[in-house]
Amino acid sequence: MSVGAADRWRIGVLASRVGVSETVLRAWETRYGLLQPARTAAGYRLYGPEDERRARAMVEARGRGVPAAQAAAEVLAADRARMPADVPEPGHPRRLRAVAPSERAPVTDPDPQPAVPAPARDRAVDGPPEQVSDQVADDASDHVPGGDQAAASPPMSGLRAQALTAAQAVEDLHTAMVAYDTASMHAVLDRVFATVSVESAIREVLFPFLRRVGEGWENGHLDVADEHFASDVVRGRLGALSFAAGSASGPLALLACTPYESHDIALKAVEVVLQRAGWRTRFLGAHTPLESLKVAADIIEPDVILLSGSLPAAFTGLGSTVAELVAAFDVYLAGRGADETVAERLGATYLPGDPVDAALRLSRVRNGASP
Repeated sequence: MSVGAADRWRIGVLASRVGVSETVLRAWETRYGLLQPARTAAGYRLYGPEDERRARAMVEARGRGVPAAQAAAEVLAADRARMPADVPEPGHPRRLRAVAPSERAPVTDPDPQPAVPAPARDRAVDGPPEQVSDQVADDASDHVPGGDQAAASPPMSGLRAQALTAAQAVEDLHTAMVAYDTASMHAVLDRVFATVSVESAIREVLFPFLRRVGEGWENGHLDVADEHFASDVVRGRLGALSFAAGSASGPLALLACTPYESHDIALKAVEVVLQRAGWRTRFLGAHTPLESLKVAADIIEPDVILLSGSLPAAFTGLGSTVAELVAAFDVYLAGRGADETVAERLGATYLPGDPVDAALRLSRVRNGASP
């Protein structure tokens, strides 16, 4: 039987009909080929009754606790079994990543906990927010480090009476990210920042999310495009926070990555925490030549200079300019590439820990307290 235009809908309508969010439907379509939309002349996707039937079957299977990847495979297998041989099969996988399904890691599917009911202004998807979070546990071949323990993690620090966990927020971000759904990623972040402090959000959500994306890229489950997209969203939110914060009279920090360091998101997080602690900052970012750093330092006359690097190689071969900086300024090192040995060799001070730890330690040191 043919399907008329009246029997096809945009994804928001389909989401309302089956009771899950647009983000979840996009993830099911992208990862598993569960949905087969037609396209209008203008390029819009339109979903029909067969898509609705498969989506409802998926919802029913997920309600029984079946992992997302397994549920999708069962729904598509049932479709193939009932379909005549000369009819094209549904569910041809549309991969975000250049990895065949047989190459994916075994699927685990931690049972997500309910998310915080979001204010209406924060909702970027259709359907009740509790359904959004209950359904977004997807293919966990890129699962949160710690597996079931991460899924059962306690609520984030500073939470009031809500049930949002760090693991759930990371899961929601990841589901939106694989669908390239910027609006839903920002909706998740809006809820996180409305619930916990900026420091807790950075430590317990943003950087665990970035680690998960990085691990997915390293093991081939995510494409470089996914990593760039996720990083851009996080960098943008941190940039907005650093623009909003700041002090007119606090100590001044000059922040730069070494000439060999291309990743500056961690340093941007340090800047945000320092600003919230009353510091003024000047941010130079990735691949900063030391000669240029010295020129900037001579003009700015900062109270401290903070150099960041994610690998030990970032702090090798820095030359005599570091010695000149150390002689004229208080220089600190941070990032996974730094340690006490590197700091001692360069004559600098090491700030251990994650970006939040590093910023708070620096504040304590400048205030005369022990780190």
